Amino acid sequence: MLDNLKNGLRAALKKLVNSSGIDEALIKELAKDIQRALLQADVNVKLVFEITKNIEERSLKETPPPGLSRKDHIVKILYDELSKLLGTEKLYSFQPGKLNKVLLLGIQGSGKTTITAKLAKFLTKSGYRVAVIGADTFRPGALTQLKTICEKANVEVFGEEGNKDSAQVVKNGLKHFEASNFDVILIDTAGRHKEEKDLLE
Repeated sequence: MLDNLKNGLRAALKKLVNSSGIDEALIKELAKDIQRALLQADVNVKLVFEITKNIEERSLKETPPPGLSRKDHIVKILYDELSKLLGTEKLYSFQPGKLNKVLLLGIQGSGKTTITAKLAKFLTKSGYRVAVIGADTFRPGALTQLKTICEKANVEVFGEEGNKDSAQVVKNGLKHFEASNFDVILIDTAGRHKEEKDLLE
C-alpha cells in the first residue's frame, strides 16, 4: 500500500518535473494524480479532497519566492500539504515513576509489529525498562515474530498463543508485568481494515 502511494506520488512529480511549462491544466492534472494516489492508499476521502484543493489553489495563486523556480515551489507546496497530513513533529516524554502504556494501532500490513519491536529496542537503549504485550490474536505468527525481534534487544514479551481475546491478553499481560517495575509497556495489536466491522468494534 505504501509502495503504491510512493510510486503514485513519484509519477505525479515526474510529470511536473519533465513538463516544458506550467499552466493551469498541468496543475489540475497534478492534483488529480495526487488525489488518485492518496485514495488508492486508503487515505480519508474528505482529507484527500482538502489536501488536493489546497495544492491546486496554492500552486495557481502563490508567487514563488526569489531564487525558487515555479516547479520547485509547487514541489514545496506538495511537501507542505502532505506534511500536514502526517502531523507535526512533537517530542514525547514518558512520565517518570509511572507505568506508561503505549497501544500501537493501524491498518493491516502497516508494520505495527516491526515498529513495536524497534521502539522497544530504541527505548531500551535510551535507558527505559521496557516490556511488550503481543495482543495480535488475529494474524498467525505475529507473536512469534514479535518475540524473535524483541529477543535480540533483551526485551521481555508477554503473549498467549491460544487466546483469541485481545482485550483479555492485554489485561493478563498488564497483570503479568505489574510487579516488574517497568517504565514502558508497548502493546502490539491486530491490524484493522475498514471492511472488518467486528475487528473495528
